[in-house]
Amino acid sequence: MFCKGGIVAVSRIEVEEKVKKLLEPILRSLGLSLYDVEWLSSGRHNYLRIFIDKPGGVTIHDCQRVSEEIGDILDIEDFIPVSYYLEVSSPGLTRELKKPRHFVKSIGEVVKVVFKEPFEGHSDLEGEIMDADEDGFLVKWKDGEDWIPYENVARAKLVFRDSRRK
Repeated sequence: MFCKGGIVAVSRIEVEEKVKKLLEPILRSLGLSLYDVEWLSSGRHNYLRIFIDKPGGVTIHDCQRVSEEIGDILDIEDFIPVSYYLEVSSPGLTRELKKPRHFVKSIGEVVKVVFKEPFEGHSDLEGEIMDADEDGFLVKWKDGEDWIPYENVARAKLVFRDSRRK
């Protein structure tokens, strides 16, 4: 947290890390896992977004329960000195993959990758994640397989495939 021209600014990393630590025991007790935490400032509004996950999917009841429990704890801890909106949701079927653990968990899924620089003449490609580690991931495209270092990725998002469609 710092002050710039009389306006209190809150460190994104500091807020996200503190919230993650507070969430761990809550989510564990509810059989949920933390997918991501985002602290965003947009104009005069601040948002604390919490994305939760569980096998079989997250329900609205799961989101409500986490929102109530973490909301109470955040009120008590009171380390965010500005007003903000608290949002708790599932990362969704077409979730964004941001961290190595997201890619590891998505092995076998189809991903659309947007590159920072063109890759083999393409700005983006779609394929199945075959493997992943801390440095990058292996994707099987229609024309072969490639190891993609995370540093080359601008964005990666899962692609929803309706298995009922032929």
